[in-house]
Order: sequence, then C-alpha cells, then structure tokens
Amino acid sequence: MLWLALYLPDLPLAVCPPAATPPRPVLVVESTGRFDQVVHADALASSLGLRAGLKLSAALALANQLTVHRRQPAAEAALLASLAAWAQQFTPTVALAPPATLLLEVGGCLRYFGGLSSLLEQVRAGLAELGHAVRMGCAPTPLAAQWAAWLGLPPVMTAGDLPAVLAAMSIRVLQPDRKQADGLSQLGINTLAQLQRLPRGGLNKRFGPALLLQLDRALGKVADPREPFVAPDRFERCIDLDYPFEQLDVFLLLADRLLAELAAFLSGRGLGVQAVLLRCKHEGLPASVLPVGFGVPLRRAAEMQAVLAERAARFSLPAPVLAVTLLADVLHPLDGQPLSLFGPGGDADGGDASLLLARLAARLGDDAVCGLVAVDEHRPELAWQAVQPGAAGTAQARGERPGWLLPQPLPLSIRDEQPWYGEALACIGQPERIESGWWDGEAVVRDYFQARGASGRRYWIYRDRVSHGWYLHGMFG
Repeated sequence: MLWLALYLPDLPLAVCPPAATPPRPVLVVESTGRFDQVVHADALASSLGLRAGLKLSAALALANQLTVHRRQPAAEAALLASLAAWAQQFTPTVALAPPATLLLEVGGCLRYFGGLSSLLEQVRAGLAELGHAVRMGCAPTPLAAQWAAWLGLPPVMTAGDLPAVLAAMSIRVLQPDRKQADGLSQLGINTLAQLQRLPRGGLNKRFGPALLLQLDRALGKVADPREPFVAPDRFERCIDLDYPFEQLDVFLLLADRLLAELAAFLSGRGLGVQAVLLRCKHEGLPASVLPVGFGVPLRRAAEMQAVLAERAARFSLPAPVLAVTLLADVLHPLDGQPLSLFGPGGDADGGDASLLLARLAARLGDDAVCGLVAVDEHRPELAWQAVQPGAAGTAQARGERPGWLLPQPLPLSIRDEQPWYGEALACIGQPERIESGWWDGEAVVRDYFQARGASGRRYWIYRDRVSHGWYLHGMFG
C-alpha cells in the first residue's frame, strides 16, 4: 500500500469571508479559555511577524488594522469533506484526518495516472485551481504519510525506509499533551529515535501507551485501519459572515465560491447538478431564496457561474445578509455524457445549446424561452404549441411548412393579376387545400401555394376560397 497525505494549512482561512479591499492582514483566532489565540495568519500578517500561537492581544499590539475571524470548526469540517469527495476522482479510498488532512490510498492507481510524480502534479494543480495550498507526503502507512506531509518530506516508497525517515522526526509529530511534552523535555527526548531507545515498559508506565502506539502504527508494526470517506447524496454549504452586507456583487462573490466548492464535490463523484438553491439569511426576516436552473446537468464551475450571473441580474436583497447557503438536493450521473457540443475542449459558454437556453431563461425569464411542437390540427395558426425547451410532440407536421409563420395572415394586393408583396409573387408547384374548423365556428377554406419573387425569396401564400382574396401566411428560410 502507498498512502498520499494532503495537508491543507490554510483551511481555517479558506472558510472565512472574502478579504477586504484594499487587503488587510488577516488572522484566524480561537478561544483557549482565558484568552484568544492566533491559529492562522495569512501571508500579509506573517510578513508583519504575526504567527500561530500568539495571543490576540499581542498580535494587536504588533500591528493595527487587522481583520480578525473567529475559527469555524464546523465549516472547516464541511470543506474538508467536500475536498474528500473531490479527491475520489483519484482513488476510491479516501479517509479524513481532521482538522486539515486527507489520506488517499494510491498504490493501485499510480499506473493509471502515469506514475507518482504525475499524480502529485495533478493533485497539486487541482487544489491550486480551487484556491488551496497543499503539503503532500507519501509513505506505506497513513500516519507516516501524514507526518511527512506536515514536515514537507519527500516520498517514502518502501516500508524498509520508514525507520530511518521516522527516526529523524521531531517528537512533536506525536502531538503530546502539555504534561507529556514537559516530561519528554525533562528526559532530553527531542526525536523519535531517542524515544525508541527508551525502555517501552517505563514509557508506557510514565506516559501511557498512546505515544508508542502511534509510533508502531507509523512504522507498520500495528494495524492502522482508517474509515473510508463516504460522500453524501446532496451538497449543502454555508458561509457565515462576520458582518452583514447588502451589495449584490458581494453576494455573487460568495455564490461563486460556493459553486466552485460544489464543482469540486461533483467532479470527484462523476455527478452533475441541474438546479441549485441559494438562500440568504436575514435578521428578523424570512430568508431570501434564489433558485438557479441550468437546463442540463453541469459540473463545471464556470458554466454554473455564468447562469447565476444572468439570474442574479433580476435578484434583489431585501435586507442585509448574515449568511449565504448553497443547496444541491438532486445530483445526476454525468460520466459518459458529452459536456458540450464540441467535446471536452470545446467552448462551454458558446457551444452547449442547453446551457445557452438556461442563460437566456435566467436573463429574460422562464416564460421567455420555450420550444415548439406540432399538434393534431390542419389550420396552420393552430397547429403548434409552446412547450418547455427539449419537450417532444407526438403529432407530425403535414406538408412542407415555412420556418417563419406570421402571427396573422397578411392581405396581399393584386398587380397584373398576381399577388404582390414588395414584388410580384409567382406560384410554384401544386396547391395544398386546407378545409377545416367548421365544428368550432372558425371554419377556413384555403388553397395554399409556395410562391417565389424576383429576389429569390420563397413565400407561403394562400387564396381564400370564400372571399377569393390572397394572403401571405409565412416565409421560408
């Protein structure tokens, strides 16, 4: 077996609301009981000397105008689970190692991805596209891989190399509690090699069995079973805000981030989504809901974001927003289906007819986009019906019909004994007689002709057998 560990050091920051403009140093803090402690500092804050482990009061003394976020463990767990679903595109065996690590068993899929180096590059590029930095570690045991990822060590490919690699590691990878750390420090134990040289009986008696059990699992001496991650059958993610907002562009920014997470979740499972629901939480008012339909199942973030942008143009926020939630209840199998009319490399925005229909409906309204089907009726003006795009009718059109039918037949003048519509219209072919509607009071008796003018245009005209007048009813493309 070969385990790949993905350590996401920026996960506490990734679940926080977007950074302010202009950017300010950002800290994520959590309460330790007596005071707030920094658990993560972004690059700008780190450049000012701020780091994890500082008290918040000390950080505020070192730098002003900081953006401080309270840590959100539940949101971190939800994002880690979404990324675990994304990682299932590389291997079906993925395990969570909270709070910020994923474990992938990749021993059986290296050949498929072109070797370990190629796999690591694909994983790194995929996470970078999602906006996540990652440290990766490989080893024959999951715990050793996790420690290697924390320390940024090169891959360990065989179990025989584990003792030497682990021996040089700091005792801190065992994450001892304060009492254990103080006791090991008093004994001068700083590395795992020094720990292994001590009598096991004495260590167990003084520090308990947990430390040596971790070491044995990392070395592969003791089984280390991991519960496989099972992705949920629906997607729901929420971004809680430190401060409410009323601007639509902020809503779009948050919604785009949620859609990117949804796309990652879907890509690992080979699924698509045809409709999502965005819910905005307000104080003292019912939630605002924005349904977004895509016409066909999608999983590319850019395609979903394009439809959302059209839909949001007609959406307004009635009150300041405290949280934004994205919900995708119904997921659809998507593997093996073409993602666009021009294949995987095609123009997703311009080449997919269903996506185009979804964007038009989002921009113009659901009632503005429809399909047409033939119905069992001889009268041309009644022989069609508006339906949902893509719906099929059972009736067949009778005879050749023009692509453009006028809303009402247009009376034609007669010049030199020929119908006239900007030019003389000469009838071609045999007439088609339509005599129908006597049962509903809308009787028609007509002889339809195809006609051609000197311009080359082709028309669909008829002569009313009651009034003997000529009418234009349609034009051929």
